[in-house]
Amino acid sequence: MSLWSGTASVFAAGMVMAVWSGAALAQGKTATVAVGADISTTDPHKISGGNEYIFFTQVFEGLYGHDLKGQLEPHLATGYTVSSDGLTYTFKLRSNVKWHNGDPFVAEDVVYSWKRATDPEIKNPRLAILAGNIKEAKAIDSSTVELVLKKPDASMLENMGEYWYIVPSHAAKVGHEEFAKNPVGSGPYRFVERKVKDSFTLDAFKDHWGRKPGVDRLLVRIINDAQTRVAMLKTGEADLVVDVPLQSAKEVEKDPNVKLHVVPSLQNIFLTISNRKSDGTWKDVRVRQAVAHAIDRKTIIDKVMLGYAKQTTANCQVGVLGCDTGKPGYAYDPNKAKALLKEAGWDPSKTIKLVGIAPGRTPQSKEVAEAIAFFLNQVGMKTQVEIMEYGAWLRFAYAREADKADLIFFTWTDYNNDPMGRLPRSMRTDGALSWNSHPELDALIDAANGFTDPQARLAHLRKTWTWINDNVPQVGLWTVDMLYGTRKNVEWTPAPGVSWPVLWKLAKK
Repeated sequence: MSLWSGTASVFAAGMVMAVWSGAALAQGKTATVAVGADISTTDPHKISGGNEYIFFTQVFEGLYGHDLKGQLEPHLATGYTVSSDGLTYTFKLRSNVKWHNGDPFVAEDVVYSWKRATDPEIKNPRLAILAGNIKEAKAIDSSTVELVLKKPDASMLENMGEYWYIVPSHAAKVGHEEFAKNPVGSGPYRFVERKVKDSFTLDAFKDHWGRKPGVDRLLVRIINDAQTRVAMLKTGEADLVVDVPLQSAKEVEKDPNVKLHVVPSLQNIFLTISNRKSDGTWKDVRVRQAVAHAIDRKTIIDKVMLGYAKQTTANCQVGVLGCDTGKPGYAYDPNKAKALLKEAGWDPSKTIKLVGIAPGRTPQSKEVAEAIAFFLNQVGMKTQVEIMEYGAWLRFAYAREADKADLIFFTWTDYNNDPMGRLPRSMRTDGALSWNSHPELDALIDAANGFTDPQARLAHLRKTWTWINDNVPQVGLWTVDMLYGTRKNVEWTPAPGVSWPVLWKLAKK
């Protein structure tokens, strides 16, 4: 029986709920997870921000993905071959995969997923990263699919998980909206219900091909207040909390009933500069360099982030391909910043607008924005700070209305060590979240995936990061450490390099 034929939908009081027909609620162990911000969609082809993956990484899968150590591995595929010109990939599909409604996974599902991800009606925010470069998808037989690319894509396999999830082809029968209300994936957990701004519930998918969940049910609760999340952890109301507030970390660490997890991530914190502003505020590179020199990153990391962050250089972090440029980045030098502003003829009476993010998605985001404004004021740049709730900030960032801001506090997760998930969208002229327009940088980004020789590509990426460092389209700040708290009876190891919890192996004693 099709899942959708037995599904009821309820709409009331700002709530969307969908419940499995005939499926009894989980009778075994439930893990309650408290997070600081709600997801904005349950449609895997409408993902707009990293916060969404608290849902998607549990429910959906790609042909390839990453293991719990961050290493690339086959998921819905078992292997592939590629043509000598790098344009045709042939994937052999896993034979024992079922969708959450019991239907078998076949090659036609991959073909449909490409068509759906590229459908203009979907308005896929991540189209350009992977699916948009696929010229054709063909089912050779039920277990073999061929992807023909428009141009070589050296980062395709690394991006196949988070940037292109596979969905069942029979989703076409119910339409995009209904599928989003009742999403069907192949991941280790299946969707049960969602209450907007309150919670969502997932049940273990016992027929998963290989990743068997450690608990029967996940209840993910949206708790915006960080101290409330900590209180829930201490009383046992929550088994795991995401984004333990930095000021509570030591307190949590001392509690004999809980455990603090400090995990290095690839979550980048930087300032995007509104380079396309019509009055030319940021056209002079010396003004952009002045901002980079004006900010005392070490003091903010020590005093505001309480040490739970790592300063970046060359606007990227160690481990990302090409980041090892030898460039030291911009040292805190207020005198240098003042001199650059004077050379550029900066008008000290001018007020610049800095847009930040309210607490919940990124640690200390409000306090960091205010600290940045303080340091800019010290070198003669008057600032006005506006703090937006995460959802509103995300809509503002996507709108890219250059005259409505000068500097935007950004959080951006690299899902692996290949930068081509970030650079085209955050820095290229037509990137979905780019406030920049630099033709020379566009050309460097466009060429980065065309290399078949890994060493030649690495050299090109180093050249790209060097240009970014020297010309400052963005001001790199740091990468954050993810802080999780779990009860002592919870068995779980956080995955490195991501800014959300991967929960399929979480278990309770």
